[in-house]
Amino acid sequence: MNNISEGEIIKMGNKKKNSWLTGLIIALLIISLPPAFMYIKSLSDGTDVGKVRRKIKEHLYEEYGKEFVVDRIGIRSSRGQEFYQARIYPKSIIGTNKERDEYYYSTASVSKKSFGRLGGVGDAYPLVNLKLGIEDYLMPRAKELFGKRILMKTEAHYKKREPGNTAFWGYKVKSYEKAKKLIAKDPENRIIELDLQIYIFNRIDDKKEKEKRRQQIFDFVQYLKDEGLFEYLELGVIFIDQRVLAPSYDKFRSKIYRSDEVVVEVEGEEIYMPPMKLRREMSKVLQEELDKMSEKELLVSMRKINKEDLTYDGIREYNGQYQCWIYSIGILEEKYSSSITKKDRERTYDKISDVELIKYKKYIYIN
Repeated sequence: MNNISEGEIIKMGNKKKNSWLTGLIIALLIISLPPAFMYIKSLSDGTDVGKVRRKIKEHLYEEYGKEFVVDRIGIRSSRGQEFYQARIYPKSIIGTNKERDEYYYSTASVSKKSFGRLGGVGDAYPLVNLKLGIEDYLMPRAKELFGKRILMKTEAHYKKREPGNTAFWGYKVKSYEKAKKLIAKDPENRIIELDLQIYIFNRIDDKKEKEKRRQQIFDFVQYLKDEGLFEYLELGVIFIDQRVLAPSYDKFRSKIYRSDEVVVEVEGEEIYMPPMKLRREMSKVLQEELDKMSEKELLVSMRKINKEDLTYDGIREYNGQYQCWIYSIGILEEKYSSSITKKDRERTYDKISDVELIKYKKYIYIN
């Protein structure tokens, strides 16, 4: 197979609370098993795994001009056809925090022919290249507005349609720069569909700061409009309590997941939260540790957070303080057409009142 759909990209999601222990046991078991057990299907057809690996590596080097690690090779099937599939990631991330983060991984496949022959190679790495290119491009302006304590998580798709048609279809493009050039030639029929999340590791302490943050978000949206990235945009700006950066956070996180939850009423709604005693202890200890940390130490701690943990069930659960979600009418029509309201159509984000900062109900910290 020469093409790999988005749905064929291997992703490792976060476990929910009630399966935390089970997930840990399974993870330890997988690590202890020989690699063959990690394959989708054993290569019992006599195919030389090394031959498959070499073919994929050669293809990737020709496409991207750099060396990749190719592992977890197995057999998959789609629509009655079997093909070899492997996990891939750049060799350059070995030894960095990125090596432990599935966000930087992708897949490659080789079509399976008769008599052990190999067909063409396809890979999904352009999806990784595109999102990382967009992040690199946007990060300087984002830091200028929001400060240095931010992480971005992006999902991006280059799409086009034939003139006269209404539907957009996804296509692979090697880089953000290449996508921009293609869009500039035919802006009516070529787009980037962008799901962008910005995590700010700094809580909001008062109304004045809240308004300042709203202004920053508004200014960033205007910047995205100028860059042609607003028309099909889903943007989330999430404020995370900076106490997650303190040394003892992981210890308290384990305590939280093992604790019995209690019902707490928040804004008239019953919410399940960890016990108040644990919440008070965690808030106090982590704040004391935070007060002793330099800005450099805080940034180092932040960069150790895997982007795959930037989810509602991950770092946002209990630690998210405020959130702002912005949807362009284009992305609503493309992805959520059945739920568009009149208010959605009127909200154009050309005035700051369109920007709403909403407090998380499951916010664990006691100020």
